[in-house]
Amino acid sequence: MKRLLNKQALAVWLSCSMALVFTACGSSTSPEAGSSTQPSAAATAGSEKPITLKLATWEQPTNLAALTKINEKFHEKYPNITITFDTSKPDAAYQTLLQTRLNANDADIVTDFAINAKKDWHKGAAVPSLQQYIDAGLIEDLTGQNFLKNYDPAALKDSMTYKDKVWGVNLGKVTYTGVFYNKEMFDKNGLQVPKTWNEMLTVAQKLQDSGVAPFTLAGKDVWPLNMVAGGFLQAIEPDVEGLDKKLWAGEVKFTDPLFTEVLTKYQQMLNFTEKDFMGVDYASVVGRFASGKAAMLPDGIWNASSIQKANPDLKFGYFPMPASDKPENNQTFFGKYDMSLLVAAKSPNKEAAIKYLAFISQPENYNEFINTAGLLATQPNVTFTNPFLQEMAPAVSGMQLSMENIWQAPQGSGDYGGSTAPVHFLKPAGLESPQEIVQKMQQEWEMEMKNAK
Repeated sequence: MKRLLNKQALAVWLSCSMALVFTACGSSTSPEAGSSTQPSAAATAGSEKPITLKLATWEQPTNLAALTKINEKFHEKYPNITITFDTSKPDAAYQTLLQTRLNANDADIVTDFAINAKKDWHKGAAVPSLQQYIDAGLIEDLTGQNFLKNYDPAALKDSMTYKDKVWGVNLGKVTYTGVFYNKEMFDKNGLQVPKTWNEMLTVAQKLQDSGVAPFTLAGKDVWPLNMVAGGFLQAIEPDVEGLDKKLWAGEVKFTDPLFTEVLTKYQQMLNFTEKDFMGVDYASVVGRFASGKAAMLPDGIWNASSIQKANPDLKFGYFPMPASDKPENNQTFFGKYDMSLLVAAKSPNKEAAIKYLAFISQPENYNEFINTAGLLATQPNVTFTNPFLQEMAPAVSGMQLSMENIWQAPQGSGDYGGSTAPVHFLKPAGLESPQEIVQKMQQEWEMEMKNAK
């Protein structure tokens, strides 16, 4: 999501932190992949000095709940180690926190997304932050650690491998180009899941005519608007890597019909979104959908658990955003690798930090984590206990990487040229038409490319 966010909105986010602490005394036996054979806490009580591990991460309720469960089990095994969470709001605020902690040697374990290093054709792009941290020697090389064997090799390669070395473990994938929908509202109005954009507009119109708001969105935080735009772009043009190459080669322009189509269709969706959605923040939007304020919520699959918690009786599903006029283009979910755990190279508690990664990587612990967090697994043979994930697992098994995992904007990008779909400028969110926006996107892009050379 990082690249889809509105930089101006991000600048006002405030960092905050909270600590979840668990204490006592215990063991320091080196962990083995998938093994739960460790000396008992009682056998080693009092033999180890107290250690505090600082884990920096962003505020996401289900992720924090999942980590908290793992922490409780970890402290039962190693009661001399205390873990504190250092958190902030997502993305810009968290990136500031992460940079501060790593540079000050004030973190032991940090979370980030995939490494997403620059591609060969990104000649004028800034170096992604995680790539910079690795190059600066701030992230520990985990190549050869036994617990890495528990993960899907493709997931390790795609998310955590850089310069032929492995720098962390990715705990789960997510898709965010789908739409949650209220099954009872659909059934009541005789509606089927739409397979094309025209069908989506028909569904939205029937819902609106029946007095139901078709969509809800978290417009106040802005970034959710831009995140949802990925579903439109990638349904209309599924070959996002090819598109990225052509943009950088100058073979595709933002003034081409593709981007006008994305923005025009997104504008149509906004016209069917509940009134005053620009005043709804991301913390509230799940509750609005769960309570029946709207029939559909375009969002990331990670919020399924939050929806279930907000309304356990709600019957809901999830389908790909059908933004294309071609049904075959609307069958795929796109997404990214979500939370990854990395060890700070200059941590004074490096051994304990690596022990923590080994512990969460044990299949039984990982299984509990993935079911609580509501992510898609990066380990094989996971048993989903969450009914929604049981239903969705086959459908999302073929998830493809999103534009976010490939796209790099030129260094110094602004609000227009730094995004493939700055939908926050559209009416009623903003004040501009699709045609005005694509002109500014191209103008800014050309200026950025010129300055980058």
